[in-house]
Amino acid sequence: MIKFLKNLILFPFRKVAKSAAKTHLSPQANRKRIAQDILILAIFVFTVFIVRFSWIIVTDSSNGVKLSTRAKANYSETTTIYAKRGTIFDRNGTPIAMDSSDYSIYVILDTTYVSGEGKKLFAAPKDFPAIAQLFKDKLGIDEKYTLEQLQRKGASQVEFGTSGKHISFTKKEEIENEAKAKGIAGIGFTSHLARSYPNNNFASNFIGLAGLKDGDDDTKGLIGQFGLEASLNGILSGKNGVETLEKDKNGQALQGVAKSVTPAKDGDDVYTTIDGTLQKYLENLMDTTSVKDAGAQNIVATLVKADTGEILATTQRPTFNPATQTVIGPKDDKKSDKENLFGQNNLLYQAAYEPGSTFKVYTIAAAIESNIFNPNATYVSAPLPVADTVVKDWDVEKRPNGNAMTYAQGFSHSSNVGMSNLQIAMGDKTWDDYLKRFRFGVPARMGVGGESFGNLPSENVVSQVNSSFGQGITVTEVQMLRGYTSVANGGKMLEPHFISKIANIDAGTERVSQPEVIGKPIEKSTADDVLKYMVNVGTDVNFGTAYDWDHNQPFFRVDNKDVSVKTGTAEVAKPTGGYYEGATSYLYSAVAMVPSVNPDFIFYMTVTLPEHWTLSYISDVANPLLERAYELKSTIDATSMPTNGDNVKEAKVTLKDYKGEKPGNTLDLLRQQILQPVVVGSGSVITKQSIEAGTKLGANARVLLLTDGDIDMPDIYDWSKEDVETLAKWAGLTVTYQGAETGKVTEQSIKMNANLKKGQKLTVTLN
Repeated sequence: MIKFLKNLILFPFRKVAKSAAKTHLSPQANRKRIAQDILILAIFVFTVFIVRFSWIIVTDSSNGVKLSTRAKANYSETTTIYAKRGTIFDRNGTPIAMDSSDYSIYVILDTTYVSGEGKKLFAAPKDFPAIAQLFKDKLGIDEKYTLEQLQRKGASQVEFGTSGKHISFTKKEEIENEAKAKGIAGIGFTSHLARSYPNNNFASNFIGLAGLKDGDDDTKGLIGQFGLEASLNGILSGKNGVETLEKDKNGQALQGVAKSVTPAKDGDDVYTTIDGTLQKYLENLMDTTSVKDAGAQNIVATLVKADTGEILATTQRPTFNPATQTVIGPKDDKKSDKENLFGQNNLLYQAAYEPGSTFKVYTIAAAIESNIFNPNATYVSAPLPVADTVVKDWDVEKRPNGNAMTYAQGFSHSSNVGMSNLQIAMGDKTWDDYLKRFRFGVPARMGVGGESFGNLPSENVVSQVNSSFGQGITVTEVQMLRGYTSVANGGKMLEPHFISKIANIDAGTERVSQPEVIGKPIEKSTADDVLKYMVNVGTDVNFGTAYDWDHNQPFFRVDNKDVSVKTGTAEVAKPTGGYYEGATSYLYSAVAMVPSVNPDFIFYMTVTLPEHWTLSYISDVANPLLERAYELKSTIDATSMPTNGDNVKEAKVTLKDYKGEKPGNTLDLLRQQILQPVVVGSGSVITKQSIEAGTKLGANARVLLLTDGDIDMPDIYDWSKEDVETLAKWAGLTVTYQGAETGKVTEQSIKMNANLKKGQKLTVTLN
């Protein structure tokens, strides 16, 4: 390029020199010729520059560089406005999980690092031993490692690996104060975006954990890793904004001169149904000596408000401390702490198991409802042959020929033989019908995702009979609790839920949850009878499995209230097949509902494969927790089914088009939005929805979702007339109404699970 320009400039002079040699023009004529050539050259160069500048103006680029962007960068600076992740609260507004900062520690070694007054701001070698001791005491960092870092040649600043990261503000202050007191300089901290869990171990597996999206890079924000933090990530996560700062000619930002291009949208806050006081108390009870003495592989305990289905407290062992991310309870020593932590399941809904005798609550309920239960009829609990196996009671070694008892006493005694007789009398078809009425084999779809389905018993006679006493069928803890709500509420079954409300402070809106009625598998009279027989389990001196013969009193006692209780012992299946063997190689459980008439609370606890066993391991948790619940009952009742506060309006959600989607995932998504979805049909793909896409819905609206499978009659208890009309249209039914003109369904002529045919008549009673 330089050579070309040189030749271009010298061209007229060379041309004139050559011409002069040929023409012998006078110097005056040569100067005139040179002037003409220079003029032509100038016009040419000017034209080139004009074209170039025009091109730059039009394209706003030069050599592939966007010039306006480069110029803007010189006089402005664009920064990200980070959105705040929503806070998770308990039902009373106490934070459980919230955004915060944590810190990483470093030490300055650069001896040129001094203040304007000449004060040394670096760590002196004489202080290295004191720094190493300080870090050991406060952070658990090995002294040798600290000294190795401090003595690195040529280092101006050193850090201390993972042990020097994720330091709390409190710990930071402790280190700073002690360093100041000892005259140690050079210790500094870098702030990082973090998630704070101020209550340490507090329903940890249920709440879950959130962390940085990309390792230690906090510029990309936080993301839920598991638990509610993960399943509600779309609700809790906000959307970052962008801000432009104007700069002066020296590139310095002008304070107060800013233009927000896109404001950040903070995530919504989630208020759970958990009561903080009860949750902390439950965690403390689980850490008592008596429970620890069990040495169990895992323990799960949950308290539910009976009349609403709200989960008031839930915990498990093993669990973890989210502040330190250390495992609490049994762990695999062959795995790292991180592997143990992230390998934990939420045992409330992610683990299926054979429940054992606590399942007999459903057996006796089905037997009463189907009119084959006679509490006064007697039988002998001798081993019962069933096909190629024999059903035995738990005390068969003491009474090999069995014991004569009534069926009511058999329930109190937790007699497998008695329950088997009832199942055989019902028949497999009727028994299967009631299992489906109680929705076993169907996840709760609370909005958490990752739920286990559990399995109904296989069709062979042995599995059917065994399921009557809780073997050969698998369930989840939340499925058992869901079924228990029907017994506690006069037959009315509620979906357990954990969201109290979702709030957006900036918008001044809330969505408040209400109890979700999902059916009525049994009548009120049946439920009342079951509660009555459950009382005998704890009070029958001769047969009650929950009666403490050593102390001549019931195991389960809550003030002077009658407690409806059922205990359970189940064999535990090995991952490789078969069952564990040993004196305590079982899953022990108990459910307690208090009081026995119109229960307020349901408590359910399981203890799997303990080293030692006594029922007091469960009652020592249940009794004080239920007593504390009654102390707080007025507050709990006041915070149930809250209404929107002053100057707070209800947030509406726009219903999406779910046609073509899978029903299971859709149920979770809709419940996260505090809606009440119902799947109609046995298919795997949604084909229709009762409310059109684009409709704005308030909280707790019922949404029917039709699938591509056969349509069996759903349990339509508590449905509106509009819901019934939608079902009738989809299934081709003719509907006749009785009772009130409007209201909710209380009775249906076609039983749940019956296959529907077009033209079939359905009579519905509204109330």
